[in-house]
Amino acid sequence: MSTIAMRKVMITVPPTLLGQIDETVARLNTSRSALIRQAMEFFFAEQQRQELRELLAEGYRIHAERDLRICEEFAAADYEALTGQEAQLIGAPQL
Repeated sequence: MSTIAMRKVMITVPPTLLGQIDETVARLNTSRSALIRQAMEFFFAEQQRQELRELLAEGYRIHAERDLRICEEFAAADYEALTGQEAQLIGAPQL
């Protein structure tokens, strides 16, 4: 089993936040260090998810007109395929 080298860091927090930390530590039966480490990992993961959401939204905006044209071009084919599938389900002849 390998261990990760840790470094000590001093932080300053207001008394109310320290109280919340200590209450949570007691409730979860963990240490301040472990709790703060988990909170930081969660924060950084959430930042990455937010950046990805923003990049995706930007991509959707940039390609919206192109994607709409493609959708409109294939709407008739989609309708024909759907109509054919519905006809098969009820045993009716396809158009």
